[in-house]
Amino acid sequence: MTLRGIRPGLLAIATLLLSLALATACGGQEEPQPGESPTPEGTASPPCEAVEELKSYRYTVHLLVESPEPPENPTTPLPTPSTTITRTIAHPVIFDYTIDASYVAPDRLDAMTTEKVHATGETRELPIVIIGDRRWYKLADSWLEDPRVPLSYLPTDICSAIFPDLDLSQAEPGRESVNGVEALHYSLADVFSEQGMARIFGPGSEMDILLKRLNVELWLAEDGGWPARMKVRSSGFFGDGREFRVELTVDLRDVNSADIKVEPPI
Repeated sequence: MTLRGIRPGLLAIATLLLSLALATACGGQEEPQPGESPTPEGTASPPCEAVEELKSYRYTVHLLVESPEPPENPTTPLPTPSTTITRTIAHPVIFDYTIDASYVAPDRLDAMTTEKVHATGETRELPIVIIGDRRWYKLADSWLEDPRVPLSYLPTDICSAIFPDLDLSQAEPGRESVNGVEALHYSLADVFSEQGMARIFGPGSEMDILLKRLNVELWLAEDGGWPARMKVRSSGFFGDGREFRVELTVDLRDVNSADIKVEPPI
């Protein structure tokens, strides 16, 4: 089984979650738990198929979810809310989450997940290793094995979630160097995506309900066509007029490097 085919179950261990409260902060009726990412059902595309063919790579995912305080005396009328959903939000930055990982095909992954808690200045880290059907996480100084350990936002899943709604022929790419490779940089603004956020965050989540128009940037490697970088940004408004913003960036580097190894931690 490849990593793309893994859909982890809900994690019951509170300490393992390290209070990564994405579901609490951003959840709708069917919000996936922190660390769980629904399997996208988008159609295949050449760039996503190119990622599937890679033998190894390192990648970084950064997810930032914000809802800034609205101005007390706005100088212009607030935009029409996306829905009637209203929320009580304690802090402008809801979720700031990073994954730094190494992947070896078909099913080996070594990752460090990091959550920044802006309200307290705290940083929480969780190392994870996945090899086939075996999964470990590190708590304090000890590695523990648990088959329920999930890991979100795999590059293959993000790619498959966003590409069904893109028409690259509508953008004129520029050539840029990114993550050590020459790439074609595509920028697509205000792309309507009925299911893009649902494929990433789950149907019924606030991302799915509020965010239907995406700004997408892609850097496709000239040699191989795989996405060296993917960036998705979107914003919407709650029923009380408060803005809700999401930015998701995925970087791939060191593709097919022979020095990437993933071994059992114990």
